[in-house]
Amino acid sequence: MRLEELNSRYNAFITVKEIKGRSEGKLSGLTFGVKDVILTKDIRTTAGSKILENYIPSKNAYIVDIILREGGVILGKTNTHEFALGATNTSSIAGPAKNPYDDQRISGGSSGGSAVAVGLGLVDVGIGTDTGGSVRVPASLCGVIGFKPTTGLIPTDGVIPFSWTLDTIGFLARDVDVIYKVFSTVLPNDRKKVVLSKLRRRPRLGLFMFNENNEVSKVLLEGLDKISSYFDLINIDLPLLKENGSKVRRIIGLAEASSYHRDWLINYKDKYYFRDTYSLLVNGLNISAVDYIDSLRFRRELLKEYLKIFKEVDFILSPTTTITAPKISEVINNELKFRDSLISITELFNVVGAPSISVPFGKINGLPIGLMISGELYKDGDLLEFSKNLMEIYNIKVSVSP
Repeated sequence: MRLEELNSRYNAFITVKEIKGRSEGKLSGLTFGVKDVILTKDIRTTAGSKILENYIPSKNAYIVDIILREGGVILGKTNTHEFALGATNTSSIAGPAKNPYDDQRISGGSSGGSAVAVGLGLVDVGIGTDTGGSVRVPASLCGVIGFKPTTGLIPTDGVIPFSWTLDTIGFLARDVDVIYKVFSTVLPNDRKKVVLSKLRRRPRLGLFMFNENNEVSKVLLEGLDKISSYFDLINIDLPLLKENGSKVRRIIGLAEASSYHRDWLINYKDKYYFRDTYSLLVNGLNISAVDYIDSLRFRRELLKEYLKIFKEVDFILSPTTTITAPKISEVINNELKFRDSLISITELFNVVGAPSISVPFGKINGLPIGLMISGELYKDGDLLEFSKNLMEIYNIKVSVSP
């Protein structure tokens, strides 16, 4: 009853439906909410869009099959920004997913419903996708933990694509140990070595993209200063990534999204799509093949720069977002206006495919803010262990939201 009541208020789920597989397994006892761009056999998968409002898949996605095989229980399909193409989770056939801390504010997106379900205590784990920050942004705004693994580790079979190059399955929870358990379980056997950890006792942390004139940055830096005796903090710069990362990611992402949506764009135009989604996809159609190919090539240079910095540091710290959750009334019909404030930092780590996690790290006027920790590719275990250690040092505990 609690799930139905809270869902009617917060719109965490598009479809509430219990899905069970085996009763025993590594994930036995855990409940899940699965983002509604992830296929579930015989249960509708809408992608938050009128276009797929009545779509009933004939198979499960890879991630769903593993969860059910290992004893996890899925409680429903969580709210998403239409086709995962937005950072606010306001454009959805279910209506906006609403922030657990203030139901007049956005959850962030596009995996907003999964973050809300976790924040309200409706599920233990939210399964999302992250192409430009879609797991970490709602984690930050909703005061939960959001982890994007190294891109390509977890098969995206059965996920409605945003970008074949950049899409990543991600996890939201209230406990790093739970994320580690789920992540290590769903990894294919030949990739499980990435969960091994070899942390140094006193890690070196690089500060990146903090802005002294930004309130979120100020609060995060004050918090880090209080516990700086536990690690070494240095300022770093990644000039190529900082100057070009957003442009490269957006060209790749939108070109691939528009390729997937091309026939629907021709047949439905703006009659079925939300306005902001349609605008992005039309822009994607106008990206030239030369710009797309050049962006794929330049992505390699960004990756070289990124990997080189790990000769100096063990992890990179950044604000997850530059703002707290804005009011829904301010965002509706102005979704693209808030895009940079929400994803301009997270998307930099998508373009290089890095593992990246957002952990709650304070509040501003009662609203959560997130600290993002990013690591070297394929060292996901190190990243999760350090994130857990940092939360213990700072005594961060994620409780069910009011």
